[in-house]
Amino acid sequence: MPKHVKTHRAKLARPHFGLLEGGLAVLLFAFCTRALSDPDFGWHLRSGMDLLRNLAIPRVDPYSYTAPTWPWVNHEWLADGIMAAIYQTLGPLALTFLFALLIGGAFMLAASLTKMELKYKLLASFLAVLAAFPILGVRMQMITLLGMATLLWLLYRYRDGQLKHLWWVIPLFLVWANLHGGFIIGFAIIAVWLTGEGVKYLFGRIWPKLYARLKITEPVFRPVQFGHLILVGLGSALATLINPYGWGLYYDFYKLFTNPLAIKSISEWQPVVLTNLTAQNYVVYASLLILLLLLTYRRIEPTRWLLIITFFCISLLYWRNLPFFMVISVGFLAEIIYEHTHIVFEQTFKNRWVILITVGLVIMAVSQRMLNVIPQTLDLTNTFRAGGYPIDAINWAKKNPDKIGTKMFNNYGHGGFLIWQFPEQKVFIDGRMPYWTNQDNRLLFADEQQSMSAQPGSIEFMARYYGVDWVIAPVGRPLDLALSGQTAWVPVYRDRVTAIYRQKSTPTAIAP
Repeated sequence: MPKHVKTHRAKLARPHFGLLEGGLAVLLFAFCTRALSDPDFGWHLRSGMDLLRNLAIPRVDPYSYTAPTWPWVNHEWLADGIMAAIYQTLGPLALTFLFALLIGGAFMLAASLTKMELKYKLLASFLAVLAAFPILGVRMQMITLLGMATLLWLLYRYRDGQLKHLWWVIPLFLVWANLHGGFIIGFAIIAVWLTGEGVKYLFGRIWPKLYARLKITEPVFRPVQFGHLILVGLGSALATLINPYGWGLYYDFYKLFTNPLAIKSISEWQPVVLTNLTAQNYVVYASLLILLLLLTYRRIEPTRWLLIITFFCISLLYWRNLPFFMVISVGFLAEIIYEHTHIVFEQTFKNRWVILITVGLVIMAVSQRMLNVIPQTLDLTNTFRAGGYPIDAINWAKKNPDKIGTKMFNNYGHGGFLIWQFPEQKVFIDGRMPYWTNQDNRLLFADEQQSMSAQPGSIEFMARYYGVDWVIAPVGRPLDLALSGQTAWVPVYRDRVTAIYRQKSTPTAIAP
């Protein structure tokens, strides 16, 4: 390590750097804060409320009439209960802030793989949050970001000799597997880590002189550490079976990922397109990382390289994976920024005007962000209305139960919202069900897609087969246009986002 870096690490931070760190921390928190807008939030909250009320986990689906015997595996059952408890006792704003702390904490932990001053971790974390911003929010996936960061932190500490063992990884996976299904990515981290460390170890044993000449700058696992991590990995895999569903948790993953229609049709499961506007921050972040690497990076760290390259590829597989790359790489970014800009930081922030301007910009950015998020969170009705959710249609339907039917058809994206806001009726489909089938082995998501696009005969089929007698449809979509031209369906409600139709005669369902 360069002498000036060591000297700088030994110095105490100047007082105005505390102000800078405070500003960065507030800025990071503000941009981790998102309003309640995720389509799946509703069913997660309803599930958690039911768990707290009944103190039991349902074995079959309680929320749809199309798959009442489906063995529902709720990957997030424990997280749902915790979230519902927070929502009911502290309110939606507290839940929003707690998720912001979770997100910020995940990136800060991932940025803390090596020792450095706090401001550099905060700056790197802020840049990573900006890159992942479109995917962040009050979403259960955020739990997996914290799980990834915790696992990375433990692995780095163990390899560097700061931890004597990794037994804490086993309870980590136990809790993680009951909070969110993304724990699977933790095993990918362990596999990549073992591969990188194994390659280094074998290379050093087979070609010791060449290995010495390469001057690899990261430590290498000792044989006993390999054995320990393998045992910990096996123990962690067994620990994940301690859940309400046992092996069924893994079988449910299999059913999801072997369903081509679900993976192909749901937007967040689509491959990342770097030219898409949603990916622009990600592209800037990756470009900055590559530029800094080319200009300043002179270390040889095979395990870190393998992790970053692997998770860069994984992050491009699906939109929902996008933040994975930032979690894996933010520690690397923090180190580069620290080692090559700390002198500039120190000199720049000796200037009082720079400090005042920076504080002013931070106050403006944080104020703008909070003035956006807090009103949206406190006034959920207007937030839902602005987000295109059928809140007004639901309120009308509750007041006019005689003007609707008993078997509703709804689109996939609004199902979770309806489960929460309209508990009086069961849904046709929601975000849990892209791979679910009924007793006739019909894929419910396929039938929903056919009806939403008003394919020939689909409307008649959903009425005849499923017994659908009323429809809540987005205005202007093919289903709305098709129903408006059919005499068998009567429009009973319409606003700017939602139309409700009721069938003139009540159909008799033939579905089992």
